Amino acid sequence: MVEREAHWDELWSSEPFDASAPFAEERTPRWHAQEGLVAQRLGGFEGLRAIEIGAGRGLNAFLFARRGAEVTLLDRSPVALEQAKRLFDDHRLAVTLCEADTFELPHELLGRFDVSMSYGLCEHFLDDRRRRVVAAHLEVLRSGGLALIGVPNRYSPVYRLWMRALTARGSWPLGTEVPFSSSELAGLARAVGGEPLEPRFGSFVASVVNHGVNQVLFKLGRRGLPVPQVRVPGLDRLAYELLVPVVRPA
Repeated sequence: MVEREAHWDELWSSEPFDASAPFAEERTPRWHAQEGLVAQRLGGFEGLRAIEIGAGRGLNAFLFARRGAEVTLLDRSPVALEQAKRLFDDHRLAVTLCEADTFELPHELLGRFDVSMSYGLCEHFLDDRRRRVVAAHLEVLRSGGLALIGVPNRYSPVYRLWMRALTARGSWPLGTEVPFSSSELAGLARAVGGEPLEPRFGSFVASVVNHGVNQVLFKLGRRGLPVPQVRVPGLDRLAYELLVPVVRPA
C-alpha cells in the first residue's frame, strides 16, 4: 500500500466554518476523558503549555485555551491555520500558530510542552511513519508530560462501513486512512519510549448516528440529527473515537 495524501487546503476551504464546533466537542466522552486526565496527571489546565499537532482548526486546543492553557497549533495547511486563528479570535482566545511538518519539527518546540495532542492525524500514515508520528508527540513534551492521541477505532463497525461505502463510490476524500486498535497504538507508544495509559472510547450511539443515520440523511438532502453522547458500557469499545493517553517518562 502506498500513502495517498489528501488535498488538505482544498478540504478545509470547502468545509463550512462553524464557530460553535468546539462546544459540540466539549460534550463528547473524549473531551470528558481529557478533562479527567489533565486534572489527575497535571492538576488542571491553568498555565499549561499545550500543542495540537496536525491541528486543523484546533478544536481541542481551543477548549484547553478556554480553561487557561497557553496553546500552540501546528499544521502544514496554511488554510487550516488561518481558519483556526479566526475561530480563536472570534472568542478572544490567544493562540500561537506554527506552519510546519510533523516529521520535521522546529527545534524550538522540542521538550517544551506539558501536553501534546492530535485527533485524526496518525491514521493517515503507513509503516514506519506510524511509529514516527507517535514519536513526534513525545518529542515536544517535557519529562512527565502527557500526550493525548485520538484516532479512528479499527473495531468500529459503523465507521468501517461508512468508509467502505465512500471508497466504493470513489468519493473518499481523506487520502490514506488506516484506523488503529488500542493495542497497536499502545505498542507504538512503548516502542518510542512512552508509557501508554488505559485507552478511552467515544460513544457507540453517537457513532451510529453520526457515521450511519446522518450520512443517509445527508445523502437524501436532509439535515442530520443531533448526535447523542450516550454511554453504553461494553458497546462503547466499538465507537468511532479511540483515545490513547501516553506519558513521557520523567
